[in-house]
Amino acid sequence: MRRALALLAVVLVVAVVAFFGAAWRYADLVDGGALRPDRGPDALDLRIVSLGEGAITLASADDPDDDWRRPGVWGLEWEGGYGRLGELLSESAGEVVRRFEPVAGQPAPGQLARIDSYAFPGDPQQAFAIPFFELNLPSEVGDLPAWFIDGPSRTWVVFVHGKDAERRQALRYLPVIHGLGLPVLVVSYRNDGLAPDGLDRRYRYGATEWRDLEAAVAFAFTHGAQRVVLFGHSLGGAIVMSFMERSAHAGQVAALVLDAPVLDLEATVDYAAERRGLPGPLTALAKWLAGQRFDVDWDNLDYLERAGRLSVPVLLFHGDADRTVPIKTSEALARARPELVTFVRVEGAGHVRSWNADPEAYEAALTGFLRRLVAAP
Repeated sequence: MRRALALLAVVLVVAVVAFFGAAWRYADLVDGGALRPDRGPDALDLRIVSLGEGAITLASADDPDDDWRRPGVWGLEWEGGYGRLGELLSESAGEVVRRFEPVAGQPAPGQLARIDSYAFPGDPQQAFAIPFFELNLPSEVGDLPAWFIDGPSRTWVVFVHGKDAERRQALRYLPVIHGLGLPVLVVSYRNDGLAPDGLDRRYRYGATEWRDLEAAVAFAFTHGAQRVVLFGHSLGGAIVMSFMERSAHAGQVAALVLDAPVLDLEATVDYAAERRGLPGPLTALAKWLAGQRFDVDWDNLDYLERAGRLSVPVLLFHGDADRTVPIKTSEALARARPELVTFVRVEGAGHVRSWNADPEAYEAALTGFLRRLVAAP
């Protein structure tokens, strides 16, 4: 009996140590995947098989994500060149044929390439011949690089990109916004690779970055804006929500446009854990460890919990194939504030891919929403 009890004790100790070790490891993954910047270029994971008249055949080279097989509009990057993918013409074992339009350069069969969800290269001038200014906005962490596109309206749109994204993320929407006469400020924030790093070099999902957005909004108001529309993608959506809770300028915000926003970081981490098949108790311990080790206040980053404070119209996009941010958080916001939130659920769209899945429908919803704001007194 003594031997059996001793063996049982050893087994229990080993199990507890293994469980704690697994939780510690997942806390590291939370830090690396959600908090620490990862700004390296995506892999060239597609191979160009052949080119035809207005079409291209692509094959997998290194386990790419599903974008190359999804309907819609995408950019295609290769070494030294850029093009645009359109309609999916056919698909066979390991290959797809799509409409293709070269934009800069001409690819060759055998070259490696990658999908670019931003769909347009360069900057507003290169993409659409829209003139713009390169600005540096002063903030508490230093100068924040920004693009400014002028317009006659006194309502400005301030765009906040997502995690590890570029300002190019805003290019897809510039023709619509510029066409309505709205000035656009495409901003950067601490740790994004353009702006200076914060002290801990971690993304804080609005807890610190809202002050960078406040500096940009203050610039808008000192340069002619009377109202602003805040447009946030993913992490940028969390920054927008934090700004609305904390900034003295929140009362001058006319509306929000959110695309796959991180409305509850804890729910997003839970979603990733579920996709990995991790048991709930292990995920709970990992989140507690991450909170202690990396100074994460989960409750502070739950903007759904404080959705009742919202007081401006919201246009909210989210794809139902998003494997990064759970669509249920956007659905919860729409249910909580139906009088304010116009929710556009996009079938088959991945994370911040709603425009790519159906550009015409996205632009129609955005145009109608912004046009009503411009017409309002």
